[in-house]
Amino acid sequence: MAERLLPSLDLMVTIDWRMSNTALYSDYVLPAAAWYEKDDITWATPLSPFSQVITRAAEPIAEAKPDWEIHCLLLKAIQKRAAERGLTHFKDRHGEAHLRCLRRVHLWRPLHREQRRRVPRPDPLGVHQRRRCELGAVQEKGLPALHVAAENDYMTIGNATDVNENETITAGLWHTEKKMPWPTMTRRMQFCIDHPFYEELGEVLPVHKDQPAIGGNYPLHLTGGHTRWSIHSSWRDQRHMQQLNRGQPLIFISVEDAAARASRMVTRCACSTTSAPRKLMAKITPAHRPGQVTVYHAWEPFMSKGSTSYTSVTPNPINPLQLAGGYFHIQARDAEFTPGSTDRATRVEIEKIHPQAG
Repeated sequence: MAERLLPSLDLMVTIDWRMSNTALYSDYVLPAAAWYEKDDITWATPLSPFSQVITRAAEPIAEAKPDWEIHCLLLKAIQKRAAERGLTHFKDRHGEAHLRCLRRVHLWRPLHREQRRRVPRPDPLGVHQRRRCELGAVQEKGLPALHVAAENDYMTIGNATDVNENETITAGLWHTEKKMPWPTMTRRMQFCIDHPFYEELGEVLPVHKDQPAIGGNYPLHLTGGHTRWSIHSSWRDQRHMQQLNRGQPLIFISVEDAAARASRMVTRCACSTTSAPRKLMAKITPAHRPGQVTVYHAWEPFMSKGSTSYTSVTPNPINPLQLAGGYFHIQARDAEFTPGSTDRATRVEIEKIHPQAG
């Protein structure tokens, strides 16, 4: 991407509150307000049962602004420039719209339209989209339509339960206790998938298959994991978090595999696949079984020697089953069942790098 895609771009702008790796490649970095410096709704995954309403606890530092305000200011400037050029219309994903419609862009619009279909959606708060929605109402009532929608929308399909005060939240109770049909093709818990792709690949029923030799026929299996020191890349270069490690990507290797490669201490190593070699700091651990090495996620490339990402050693072909669709509950939607690669069981080899070799 850095070698082929980025040079072809005319302009790259990043909105961020930190100098991330993306920001380092950008022409402009617009300073965004950080968490707790803006009113916001935190919601990004169908796996979360709640949408958290965040109120501003501190003013943004210097020229930083909430990202929503930045977007609105950009739209205002674009609209002004378009008017100066005599442009009266622009085309968006839904067709043709007037430029003056830009003024009507607001937070709640996405909640009132089904993706890819222009039909109204249930208003989560009973507030018409052209009326102002007070933040206090969201704080008091929450977004129930996003939590436990009766129609079992795909973003709430994993909940299917009532959320009551002082009771644990147990997913699926509508199906197990209230006997509501499951949202599958058969309306039951379904393990048999008679889809042509599943039939062709011999996975109509759940079956174990050994991992293919992704990356080449190398002896070690590289697996990933959720980092233990930072949560996400946002905190990888945070100075307090960096006191918990050496501030550079680590690869965990078993005692047996390290001994077989003449490495008996924390040292630098080269992790190689057919794709490309990458230099990492090795951490020997008795918790790993022989044949397995692990790199936990969220390292920023600029934290590596040569500013290269450890992910470049993972070829990551997608599973063909992820291209299946048109089978009721098996179809791609936003944030759900979309093809994606993974760094599980990539084949690699590791060799020790001597100090003079860097």
